[in-house]
Amino acid sequence: MSFRPRPVYLSDSFMLPVGKYNGRHRQKLSFFELVDSLQLLLDKGAIHKDKIDCVIVGSQNPFAFSGVDNLAAKVSGRLGISGAKSLLVDTASSSGASAFEAAYLEVASGQHNQVLAIGIQKMSDVSTTDATKIVAGVIDREEAEYGLTMPACGALVAQALMQEFQLNKEEWTNYSARLTERAHRFSALNPDAHLNYPLPVHEYFSGISSGKNYLYYDPLHYYDFCPMSDGIAACLLSTQKSDIRVSGVGSGTDIPTIADRLTLTSFPATIIALSQVLGMAGLKNLAELEGSVHINMHDPFNGFGPINLADLGVVSRDNLLDALLDDDITGPNGRFPTNLTGGLKGRGHPLGATGMIQIVENHQLLKNGDFKAAISHSIGGPINNNVVILLETEEHLQHRKISPYRSIPKPPLGTLKPANINLETILGKENKCSVKLVAKTSKHDYRSGAEEKSLLLFSKKFNGKKYRFLIGVDPEIAEPLQNLKAGDKIQMERFNGELRVNDVPIRRFYRKTIEGMVDMADTAFRHLRRKK
Repeated sequence: MSFRPRPVYLSDSFMLPVGKYNGRHRQKLSFFELVDSLQLLLDKGAIHKDKIDCVIVGSQNPFAFSGVDNLAAKVSGRLGISGAKSLLVDTASSSGASAFEAAYLEVASGQHNQVLAIGIQKMSDVSTTDATKIVAGVIDREEAEYGLTMPACGALVAQALMQEFQLNKEEWTNYSARLTERAHRFSALNPDAHLNYPLPVHEYFSGISSGKNYLYYDPLHYYDFCPMSDGIAACLLSTQKSDIRVSGVGSGTDIPTIADRLTLTSFPATIIALSQVLGMAGLKNLAELEGSVHINMHDPFNGFGPINLADLGVVSRDNLLDALLDDDITGPNGRFPTNLTGGLKGRGHPLGATGMIQIVENHQLLKNGDFKAAISHSIGGPINNNVVILLETEEHLQHRKISPYRSIPKPPLGTLKPANINLETILGKENKCSVKLVAKTSKHDYRSGAEEKSLLLFSKKFNGKKYRFLIGVDPEIAEPLQNLKAGDKIQMERFNGELRVNDVPIRRFYRKTIEGMVDMADTAFRHLRRKK
């Protein structure tokens, strides 16, 4: 395959500080008042808004969060650019990066000469509980109904890292505390960050003692998660030559289910997206940019960052846990400086705006002369819609001969279970079977610490093939499952028409509807709770 794009330049960029625009953390601004802030970019930019041919807006489910539909046309009208082509891009939390990629392709293809790319999200329009349910809409229907959420995905990834690198809970918590300290070390230096303060290891552990840093989805504590943020950022892309050029864009997807992944300690969609970027930019690997590149990668939960660096080729998988904590590798003067603005964990994560914010931050670092190249990496959905963008100074790019785009073999992906393979199938005629636990996580109440819901990921060999299943159980009646660990055998059976594991009923906690995830009214389980 060959793709010979027109040169595309990043003419200008803009972002508001990240935070909650609710009148308490930052000034109170509505969704469209956030949009109005882009007039600052349009008024001072090298490209007059009358010359803008196209507007691409990235936002995750803006109707559910802010009640805004037909978003791109409304944004164009609000900015006085009606008449331009207007498109909404929603690839979940990578929407901002996907909007930038779409804008790039509009210019590179010759369709348009000047394109405005926007990423926007106002998460504070809903409660944290409602936001979690909205975000769960990107997850496979059945897995979401059993209780899988994005924080739970983060916990399962952490569990997988613990198993692969043989870490016990104490070792993981010590490691996670250092990751949190690192993120805040840089966000404290960033006036535009949501969490603009240091959080040293001793405060991490004192927070555990006081209950502020409570266990959320084990093994992850509250301080291991990014904040729920608002934000807006925008980029003007053009054929008009400037100092910063877009030298590579790429995106890749993985299968939609978590249970069917081959591994949770590598994200193939990142590897696919990176290969496209390297091909377009005429690079064999990221090592060719060593010493000149800043990496802005997607780390909403502790555990994702180390995996990203291995997938991006910064370190080998054997050294995966070390890179973020080694300044010689990822520090300000390291070989691959990474997330120097705080990352999602410290700077904040306004979902559909984050990918664009990463690009704007990189653009500013290049304009300031801090680096010659900058990579941004954004994850969408349940780690299955990932985008990588490479910016370079024109001077840096001119020293390299760029070959035509080349296709690189994709990494192996898992496969969805056939429709006829389900929990009923594996029980067989005897209505019972033995399965192996792969991972387990529970959500904990932030006040009492009590488990609220538990997720079990298990595998079962059936007709010569191994399949994985994700189920939910109510922890209030799940004492027989408390001390299970990965690799343990558990019994699954049908009893009085009810599916059970180790005599604990399997439960769906939510129902997925057009409106999003809603709690299931389960009178049987409420009755069991009253009996206890």
